[in-house]
Amino acid sequence: MNALHLSSEQSSLLSQIELCINAAKQLQLDRPVELSTDLTGQTQLWIDDCNQQFDFKSFSELCDADLLTTAIHIAVAPSDMTVLEAQESVAQYSNLVLLNVQADSGFLDIWQFDSNSRALFYTHVGELDSHHAMLLTALAFEFPLEDALTLARANVSRETWPTEKSDFPTPILPGTRLAQSLGWQSDITYPEKFSTTDESKLGLYPVVDSVEWIEKLLVMGITTLQLRIKDPENPNLEREIERSIQLGHRYKAQLYINDYWQLAIKYGAYGVHLGQEDLEIADMQAISSAGLRLGLSTHGYYEILRISQLNPSYIALGHIFPTTTKEMPSKPQGLSRLTCYRQLTRDFPTVAIGGINLSRAEVVWKTGVSSLAVVRAVTEAENPHKAIQQFKQIMNQTPQLAFRGGSNDAAD
Repeated sequence: MNALHLSSEQSSLLSQIELCINAAKQLQLDRPVELSTDLTGQTQLWIDDCNQQFDFKSFSELCDADLLTTAIHIAVAPSDMTVLEAQESVAQYSNLVLLNVQADSGFLDIWQFDSNSRALFYTHVGELDSHHAMLLTALAFEFPLEDALTLARANVSRETWPTEKSDFPTPILPGTRLAQSLGWQSDITYPEKFSTTDESKLGLYPVVDSVEWIEKLLVMGITTLQLRIKDPENPNLEREIERSIQLGHRYKAQLYINDYWQLAIKYGAYGVHLGQEDLEIADMQAISSAGLRLGLSTHGYYEILRISQLNPSYIALGHIFPTTTKEMPSKPQGLSRLTCYRQLTRDFPTVAIGGINLSRAEVVWKTGVSSLAVVRAVTEAENPHKAIQQFKQIMNQTPQLAFRGGSNDAAD
């Protein structure tokens, strides 16, 4: 069981945290959490016997000695602090989160992640205790810091878990108008949207690592699939991608190339699939101008809200269950979170990915996603063709959750 021990100064948050926990229970998002007041005067969170300390002060109350500790400092920025000064502060101290940084048309929460500043933009500040209560609740439920900060800034009462996109703040994406207006300098530019994928051809979405598998699956009637070659030093890389794209065209399939967007453009692929780390590396304008579709991976609230601003062709939600096919940056999301993410992304086609096999396919499909991405469930099946037919049968016969959304919503 996770344990959240509040400092005496934060003990007044107990009642609001209990409200947050009750709201989460209604969506089956909660985890067992032991709540108490810590007499040491330090707010502490214990997860899997690992301890993380939190300190809540205004920025003016902090000193260098405090900031050099291992605690995460959640500080309210001074009213006269500029965005640039806030960025410089979080760049200097990786364990600092600055709240309520005043911007031209609203406010920012700014922190550091992988040596880059990250920020949320919002116009409604709300009560500080309410913010801290949701933040600590989300952290106790093992949401990463970026998701916990996003949930904490959602403009809903603490008796309600946020589910609507309009409830949430906007993560700042480098190169966007909002980033530029706040003084974030970047050469990155993004198109307004990417070409749409044919949602009627989604459904079962195998992800494989060779042209041989591409050809086998196309012959079996698969209409959407992905080539994911992990080794960039593969001497046959370009030839495999070229041949796979040719096969995709021959069978009129939606073939996505993972990572190698330059080669996907060169040989006229249907689309590319990229991760979050590619957003500041890949030439999005070139991908869009070439008419390629774009699928993007996400692992939680912050990333979903961040990339939905790009209007991608589909959003991948994962990983849902434990998987060994690749090293993952996050913990398994599970079905309850997937259901919430699906509602948040209802204007886009969605692909559930990560540990999905025949025994799990029905419950995942019921959440209302547009597609199930599979790897070993097909490639390691004793009879891949039979496995594909079993997946399709499950998906054809399983009713899904209905979400009201845009024209791209598969569940309408």
